[in-house]
Amino acid sequence: MRLAAAGVLALGLAACTDADVDRAADEVAEAAQGAADDVTGAGDALQQALADAQAHADEARARVDEARAALGGLDEQARAQADAAVTSAQSAVDEAEAALAQARDQGQAASQEAVASARERVETARAELDAATANAGAEGGDALRSLADQLDTLGQDLQEATAG
Repeated sequence: MRLAAAGVLALGLAACTDADVDRAADEVAEAAQGAADDVTGAGDALQQALADAQAHADEARARVDEARAALGGLDEQARAQADAAVTSAQSAVDEAEAALAQARDQGQAASQEAVASARERVETARAELDAATANAGAEGGDALRSLADQLDTLGQDLQEATAG
């Protein structure tokens, strides 16, 4: 029985031509190239998401400065509340930028916790801005809303950076 099985195996191996081996090798090479292309595409998508997030963080930082400048005409209580909200937003942007730098330097998996924490901080700052906007008057309210909108965009970018 063993001899018969060995004979069948030998016949099967003999039936494998060089063309069959070449075809199998080509299929393996194509599969490996496809996997490499997928990995490269995912890396490129992450880098683009990080670049977008950084651009929006830069814009949020500019909005922080605009919001601070618009708070001058507010009464003391409204100004204190708005200033605290803007400071919170500035801290959230700082944390987001640090998380984005970590994601660029260490990769998505290693930075996932930092990016998620930054996203939570952005959401908290957004809520503080919403509360301060009600007491900020027209000009101050517009500046705070603009900053809040920019934080929303940054938060979405951070969400995309952790999706994967």
